[in-house]
This record gives sequence, C-alpha cells and structure tokens, in this order.
Amino acid sequence: MIEPDAILALLSRTVKATPIEDGGVRVSTHVLFPSNGNVTVTVRGGEREFCVYDDGAAISEMISAGLRGPVPDRMLRARVRNRGLEVSKGVIRSPTIPLEAIPAAILHVANASRDVAAWAIERLPFRVVRNFRADLAILLDRYFHTALTKDIPIIGASNKPHKFSYVARLSGERTIIVDPVTNEPTSINSRVVANLDVRNMHDPRITQFIVYDDNLRWTTSDLKLLEIGAPTIPFSRVEPQVRQLAH
Repeated sequence: MIEPDAILALLSRTVKATPIEDGGVRVSTHVLFPSNGNVTVTVRGGEREFCVYDDGAAISEMISAGLRGPVPDRMLRARVRNRGLEVSKGVIRSPTIPLEAIPAAILHVANASRDVAAWAIERLPFRVVRNFRADLAILLDRYFHTALTKDIPIIGASNKPHKFSYVARLSGERTIIVDPVTNEPTSINSRVVANLDVRNMHDPRITQFIVYDDNLRWTTSDLKLLEIGAPTIPFSRVEPQVRQLAH
C-alpha cells in the first residue's frame, strides 16, 4: 500500500514556483485548462499583503482555442464577481490577502481562470485555427522522414517540369507526390495543370494526390476540377492515406 507521504512527494514535484523579473512568484498549479495545460498564476505583494493574478491566462487559453473577438472586462467580471475576484485589462486577480491565505487564493484564482476559459470556449464564437501548410508538412515529415523532399520539379508527359511542394522517394522506385492547394483560382488552375501533366505519363510508380483545407468553404465545381488533375483529399482525411503509402 502506498503511503500518504509518497503521494504528497509526487504531487510536490508537479507544482513549480518560479521568481520573475517584477518581483512576483509564478506558480504552476494542478488545475487544468480545457486544452489540458496547467493553469499558472502569479503571487505579488510585499511583506504582509499579497494578490494572486492569472496574468491573462484565461484570455490566452481562449485565443489559443480560436476566439474570434475581444472579451471585455465586464464579461469576465460577470463570471467571477460572485467568487470575490476582480478583473482589470483581462487579468483575473484576488483581493488583497495575508500571507497565510496565499495557498487558498492560488487555487481560487486558478479555478476561476479555468472555469472562465471553459465557459467562453463553450459559448462564445470561435474559429477553427489551423495553419494548413505547416500542419501538412509536420504530418508528412512524421511518416516519410528523410525520404521527403520539398519543391521538387517533376517532368510531365509534355516534357515540361512542374514543381511540387512535397515529394517522397520510397523503396521500389516509388514516388509519392503530395500537392497542397489553396482556395483561389490561380492555385487551383496551376495544380490541376501540373498534376494532369504528370498523371498523363501513366507511370505506375508515381502516386499523386492533391490536398485541400476543408476548414475553408469550397465549391463543388472547384473540387471536381481538382479531381481532373489528381485524386483530391481533404486535409482532415489525409493521414490514413499517407500512413498506408508510407508502409
């Protein structure tokens, strides 16, 4: 049977208190935001009186989740007023407290910061944040590693070279072309022309597909046009295809 002191010792390793430049002490708590990141608060004060601040951590969590617009202080105050907390310029803070009240205030402010962020993420308008090209690059690198090259020209049936964003050279002389496209006419037309020219070589060693960001709104006609160039896959469904080709 595990001893209580052993549990306390393990818990103590997960709580960090770090001095910062303004004289305060930043404390990482056990309280978790919806993103599963630890809520961090800061204790500031003198010898006898102190305040605990979330330093805008709730707002930062909202922004990371894709908040569309600013959150006014009055909206935050409405969520924390009944807890005896205050808000100024997006920062949730405790009232002035004595030294012995610091541990309770740390948990109180951390819980309030977490609850405000969770409330906002459920109720306020958010956008889905995704850097489409960066996320695709990370995904491809994870499966193809050193076999992956970028911006490589490939000769098509017309003997014209076409540059593709990602090309993986695999065993058995296999070539995988992964071609991201943006939702604009110039990008769509250029990717169709390049992929169609390579497709017309009918080389069984080449596998190619176009990837589009399905967080954006696409017309059916644009997606059908892309299919003329190469099989077209939404980013949200591309990983199973990449995984299969990498093995």
